[in-house]
Amino acid sequence: MKTKLLCLLLLSLVFCLAALEMPPVSAAPQISVSITGYVKYPGTYYMLPTDRLSNLMERAMQDPKAALSPEKEMPLLEPDLHQRLNPIPSLRHPEAKLQNYEKYQSLRQIMLKRGQSEEMYDLLRFYRLGELEENPALKDGDIFHAGIVESFVSIEGAVAFTGEIEYCEEDTLEDLLRLAQGTLPEANLSSIRIMRYHEDNSAEQIQINLSAQPRLYFSSLQPRDRIMIPFDARYRSKKTVTLSGEFKSTGEFQVEEDATLWDIILQAGGITENADLANAVHLNQDYNAEPNAEFERLKLRSMHELTPLEYSYMRTIMRQIKGRYSVDFIQLFESQGKESNRKLNNHDHIYIPEKLDVVWVSGQVRKPGLVAYKAGENWKYYIEQAGGYSANNALSRGVRVLRSNGGNWVKPSGKQVLMPGDIVFVPDKIDRHFWTDVKDIVTVAASAITILIGVQNLRNK
Repeated sequence: MKTKLLCLLLLSLVFCLAALEMPPVSAAPQISVSITGYVKYPGTYYMLPTDRLSNLMERAMQDPKAALSPEKEMPLLEPDLHQRLNPIPSLRHPEAKLQNYEKYQSLRQIMLKRGQSEEMYDLLRFYRLGELEENPALKDGDIFHAGIVESFVSIEGAVAFTGEIEYCEEDTLEDLLRLAQGTLPEANLSSIRIMRYHEDNSAEQIQINLSAQPRLYFSSLQPRDRIMIPFDARYRSKKTVTLSGEFKSTGEFQVEEDATLWDIILQAGGITENADLANAVHLNQDYNAEPNAEFERLKLRSMHELTPLEYSYMRTIMRQIKGRYSVDFIQLFESQGKESNRKLNNHDHIYIPEKLDVVWVSGQVRKPGLVAYKAGENWKYYIEQAGGYSANNALSRGVRVLRSNGGNWVKPSGKQVLMPGDIVFVPDKIDRHFWTDVKDIVTVAASAITILIGVQNLRNK
C-alpha cells in the first residue's frame, strides 16, 4: 500500500514539473501579417499560425487599444466649444465623417501578396457559402490589401438575402443567386427581370424565364444591374372556407379551385338533425370586412340633409348582412346540390344555426321574449302569447316583422305566416311635449294666415 502511494506521489511530481516547463499561451509561436487599404486599423499584426484571413479582417476592424484592456473604457474627450456650436450640423460631430465600411469595404476582391506572387480572394463567398478556399490560412510575411467597392449589383424579391452586392468581373446570374443564399420556395423563376443601366443612364428591362431555359442561369451581369425575383402569387393559393354551426365537422377547410357549396357540405359530413336551413348564412368575409364608402359618407350627415332615398338606403344597409350570398339552402338540400348550388370563393364563411322553433316578440308587449313557434299562425297570435300590448304605450299600427332569413322589415298582414326565427316588434308611442305641439300649431297657423292675406290682397288689386 505504501509503495502505491509513493508511486502516485512521484507521478504527481513529474506532471507538476512538466507543467512548469511548458511555455504559456502568450509565448506560443506567432507570425507577422500586414493589412492595408480600406480597414479601420491598417498595420502589422501578430497572429497565430492557425489564423485565417477572416481573423485578420476582424482584428483590423477592432480598436487595438480596446483589445489590450477590454475592461477599461477609453476616456471621452470633451469636444471643442467652437466645434459643438458649429452652424453646419455635419461639422459638429466628427463621428459623422466615419467611413461606411460595412457597405463600401471590398470583401470580394482582397489581394494577398505572398513573396513574389499575388492572389485575389472572395471573402464574401466564405461568409455566405462556406467556401474555405476563399479564406486562406495566414503565413509569416503575408501582406493583404482590402480596397473599396467599385460597383454594385442589387437583388430584390424572393431571395434569402436582398440588397446590394459587390460586383466582380465575370459575375453571372447564378453567382448572385448563390450569394443571396438562393431563391425562396415561392419564387417565380419564370418571370425574372433585370433592369440594366447603360453609360448614358438609359435603361432596358430584360425578361428571363429560368424555368423554361435553365441555361440562362449563366447569363453575364453588368455593373449596376438590378435583379428582381418576383413572388408567385399562386404559391399555396388554396381556397380557404370556414364552416360553423350545425355541421358535423366545423372549422377551416381547404378546397379546390372549382369547389362548390355542396362539395364543402359533403366534405364536412353533412349537417346535424338540429340544423335550421331556413336561417343559414353564406357570406364572404373579405367582402363583409370591406368598408362601405357611401354608407360612411351618409353617416356624417344629419337627418335633415338626407333625401328619403338616402335614408332608406342607410336603414337597409344597417339591417342586412354585408357580403351575404343569395342562397336557398332548403332547395339546395332537397335537390342534393342540383339547385341553388354555387362556386365557393376564398374566405367564404357558411353558418347554419340551431333550429329553436321560436319567434321573438319584442317591444311594447306585456311579456316580451321567445314564443314557441306554431305553424300557420300570424303575428297577432304571437303578440297574444306575449301577453298582448302593454297598457297605454304600444303603437299597434306600427308593428313590424323582421324576417330572420333576410333582415328585411315588413308590415304584417293577416295572411302573412311567420317562420321560426322571425322577430315581431311592437314600437312605443312617440312622446310629444305639449309646448312643442303648441309651437308647431301656431307656426302652421301663422303661415296659413300669411298665405290667405296675400291671396286676399291680390284679389283686391
